[in-house]
Amino acid sequence: MRTHPSFPHPRPCSTSIYFVFVAIFALVSAMATAVHAAPPEHEIKLATLAPENSSLMQIFNEMNADLLKETGGRVGFKMFAGFVLGDEEDVLRKLRVGMIHAAAFSVPALTDINPDTRALLIPFLFDNTREVDYVMGKMDAELRKGFADRGLEVLGWPELGFIYFLSTSPVASIDDLKGRRVWAKANAPLSQALIDRAGVSTVAINAPDVLMALQTNLLDVVYNSPYYALVTQWNTQVKYMTDLPLAYIGGALVMDAKAFRKIPAPLQEIMKTVCDRHLKRLVEKTRRDNAEALGLILKRGVQKVTPDAAQISGFKDLSDKAMSDLGPKFLPPEPVKKVKDLLAEFRDKKGQ
Repeated sequence: MRTHPSFPHPRPCSTSIYFVFVAIFALVSAMATAVHAAPPEHEIKLATLAPENSSLMQIFNEMNADLLKETGGRVGFKMFAGFVLGDEEDVLRKLRVGMIHAAAFSVPALTDINPDTRALLIPFLFDNTREVDYVMGKMDAELRKGFADRGLEVLGWPELGFIYFLSTSPVASIDDLKGRRVWAKANAPLSQALIDRAGVSTVAINAPDVLMALQTNLLDVVYNSPYYALVTQWNTQVKYMTDLPLAYIGGALVMDAKAFRKIPAPLQEIMKTVCDRHLKRLVEKTRRDNAEALGLILKRGVQKVTPDAAQISGFKDLSDKAMSDLGPKFLPPEPVKKVKDLLAEFRDKKGQ
């Protein structure tokens, strides 16, 4: 019977070197893991409603990785994604009491803190993102100062984008809203003022309840960005989308000023630069997502309704009257004038 040759036993010296090498490798790996797992010297608890596994959250994670890298691991974020800390109102309360240090909000959630931002939410104000970018670029420093005066440092300007009417029957004019049950988002005074001026029936409920209201015919007209209309499946319960931006919904990533000042000045500048860079990427991503979502919504059967010039003018006139109903205490006239002057300036340049 044939036998297999036996392998030679390693010499004692070789065995010792082998185990020493394994021990050193294990020790180095453990130390590297411990260093990586250790929280940064300045750990910033940051909340965002972006879902955990979304492409938007991926940008936040990349922002954090760059911040750690560029500060030598001294500054970084601890992320709280989705609704783990509640909705925007819940998150704002947690920010105020110091449970978190920073958060990304839509501008409507911040209007009570900085009323000047209401000037950006006026219905039918902006026609496109070029106008938004021009106005925001000109007002950036002023808006940041407004938040700084109220104890918040702005780290960048994300956005939700433009919102549009979505309806079960065509809406091309103000008259088309009459006799329809229109969603009035809870705690949204500007849209409520517009709808009140139009003299239509409203249903004031929170966003999570809208889909059920559409399914049970409690609502005929709602409004959202294309991306969120697709994500929330509202598009499956409507037949028409009005091709006229109802409003632009911007956002802000803000940080408690006291927490911000605890970070050394050179690291503050690095953090502002990193956050600004990635939030601009986030805006670009949001705009692409909205464009793609709009294409999908239309492809899946929702029809586009395009108002004519007279109908658009009717909506804008109605908005002007509704905003005047709110009064200067709620809608500060100076920032409103500045925004409108900048828009006129941009449109004049475009027409030249």
